[in-house]
Amino acid sequence: MFTRAARSSFFRSLSSSKRSVNTILQTNIALRSVSTVSNDRSNKTFTDHRSNVTKTLSRPKSTAADTTENDGYTMADSPLNLTDLKAEILTEEDQNDPVMDYTSDKTKSGTPSPWAVFDAWGAGDEIHEPLNPSDEAKLSVESVRIPTTEEESDNATDETAILKAYDNLLKSRSSVHFGYPYNLMYNHEELYQFMKYSINNLGDPFVPSNYGVHSRQFECSVIDFFADLWNIDPGEYWGYVTTCGTEGNLHGILLARECHPDGILYSSKETHYSIFKAARYYRMDAKAIPTLPMGEIDYDILSAEIDKNRDRPVIINVNIGTTVKGAVDNLDRILRILNNLNIPRERFHIHCDGALFAMMMPFVDFAPEITFKKPIDSIAVSGHKMLGCPMPCGITIARKEHVKKVEQRIDYLNSVDTTIMGSRNGQAALYLWYSLRKKGVSGIKRDVV
Repeated sequence: MFTRAARSSFFRSLSSSKRSVNTILQTNIALRSVSTVSNDRSNKTFTDHRSNVTKTLSRPKSTAADTTENDGYTMADSPLNLTDLKAEILTEEDQNDPVMDYTSDKTKSGTPSPWAVFDAWGAGDEIHEPLNPSDEAKLSVESVRIPTTEEESDNATDETAILKAYDNLLKSRSSVHFGYPYNLMYNHEELYQFMKYSINNLGDPFVPSNYGVHSRQFECSVIDFFADLWNIDPGEYWGYVTTCGTEGNLHGILLARECHPDGILYSSKETHYSIFKAARYYRMDAKAIPTLPMGEIDYDILSAEIDKNRDRPVIINVNIGTTVKGAVDNLDRILRILNNLNIPRERFHIHCDGALFAMMMPFVDFAPEITFKKPIDSIAVSGHKMLGCPMPCGITIARKEHVKKVEQRIDYLNSVDTTIMGSRNGQAALYLWYSLRKKGVSGIKRDVV
């Protein structure tokens, strides 16, 4: 594990070796220009762990993982895992068609996330030790159980002791935080005073409800900031502060479905699981397109699939940073595909899943421009990743004309229903506003580069 000093040394070494986030993104961008993979197929051998027979396979041009299909199952370099095998079984039709149809397939649950970001929030100058047995006991299922009888109440562990043990647990876990790309270096102490209020932004952000304890003015300010960041003119956009990037994706895909009820959703195999979840929720036809080695969608296969289904509107999810590889789909190339296939603007809809990088791309030199000046329809981003926030949250921005298709008047709220959730966390909007005001554009750019 790292001490704070080791952390600083670690990131200096990343900087000196040009492996910062900025460089990773630029490397991804540069490699796009040579991302056409030749048809040369290199041989690969492996041992079938069920029969101990060594077989020779060829690596396909485009793949989402280092696996090869054979005899109706997927073999990887690691020993066969029966649980993985069950999830990877493919039908004979799937083997003949590299594009997976996830309309009714429930095995897609998202890609694993082995990459991590280290932050020493809460660690002080040392790594906090794991919990001692006494604290572990205080956090056991029996200890935190809510009593339902007088006898149980008399024998229950003191709540203050439980919370102290929980604080120790969070300090320990946060000081060696690996596994998720969260920015934990923040300080919102000035906002603690507002936690005593039940701040609820129920209803539409731009249509005040009859619930007076809200933070709409801060939420609208956050929306305006991102609308300006992504270049959409006043009066043309709508958005709200979400509970997370997933909710933003659910809303973006919902708008796409309402605009094109018979459309087909196209997205890469390395797409976040929430996109395919949205397709299942909304009963949409969806195609999982294979990826290039760097994690981008395979543009040739995408083009071929759209061409095969010209009678159906096109709904595309563009990834602005995939979960594992941080891959950014080339929006301009996707737009060229639509243009070359003569797909008119009224027949396609583009949502951008920018949970990971959409907040960062505008500050990266030579990065592809993510902007509503291009024919895109919505963008979703996480607020608790790059920006940092003590609760999960996000932002979604969409073209206002599309939101009218889901808008419904709710009389008892004295507002309209346009969001996925009804009651919405007003604290999240306040925290995001505070972070943006304190950092400013220059602060965000400093964090990125």
